[in-house]
Amino acid sequence: MTGEKEIKPLWTPLKIIQWAVPYLGEKGIPNARFDVETLIAFALKIDRLKVYLQFDRPLDGSELSVIRELLKRRSQNVPIQYLTGKREFYGLTFKVSPDVLIPRPETEQVVEEAIQYLKGIPEEKRLVLDLGTGSGCIALSIAKNVPCRIWAVDISEKALIIAAENAQALSVEEAVRWRNGDWFSALNSKDPDQFQVIVSNPPYISLNETRDLPSEVRDFEPPEALFGGETGLNAYKELAQNMNKRLILGGIALIEIHPHRQNAISELFKSPDLKETLCRDLQGLPRVLKLEK
Repeated sequence: MTGEKEIKPLWTPLKIIQWAVPYLGEKGIPNARFDVETLIAFALKIDRLKVYLQFDRPLDGSELSVIRELLKRRSQNVPIQYLTGKREFYGLTFKVSPDVLIPRPETEQVVEEAIQYLKGIPEEKRLVLDLGTGSGCIALSIAKNVPCRIWAVDISEKALIIAAENAQALSVEEAVRWRNGDWFSALNSKDPDQFQVIVSNPPYISLNETRDLPSEVRDFEPPEALFGGETGLNAYKELAQNMNKRLILGGIALIEIHPHRQNAISELFKSPDLKETLCRDLQGLPRVLKLEK
């Protein structure tokens, strides 16, 4: 009828899902339904599973605006972890931003090996060094599970800010000393000369592998945390130079590696004083180089 107001379509979480899943799928986004549900939940400040209980809830204009912007950015390959600002790792929630590498499940193996070792030694000997700490996921997961003292190093001041916020959120800030700098050289004269455990997930992608990376990794994650030079070995060379000197006798180092460069990486750390073991991940790929002094 003339003069009647136009009735706008009613948007609900279910309707958003029905529209957005094919939309993200067409953009090449894997796990589109999970991502859509996660972003709706984030916008509505509820758990993802609770979205199912609110399928028919009418969304107001501000909620729709937030959801649409999140979906637009996800369609541009912005990682969902950067959109929500968090990532689950080792059963804990970590704040993440484009200033830090997004923690991966395979890195949990470094944490697991470190915790198992630390539980077997007296608490006063539990001195841990985390090189390239990023979000702090390795160091803080260790500290949350076993009493110890940790020195966490990163060349990025912005990454250390995120890591310190994570430490506070997890209530382990008293266990960690933050050091800004390049690998071992970031330590100062008051820090321990040697450590019982050294852990690291260094950048190990070679520059010629750039084109093979998914867009959301290549275009959004910090390059200094991804790339290890032309061969992908630069960081390992730096670590190998001082590893033996910085490990206490009887101590261990746990270094995440590129599974396709295990031999080259292993060769860099070869020493009469270091026993090498390759730990494999759930796919059977070599993932962690374990060095025992």
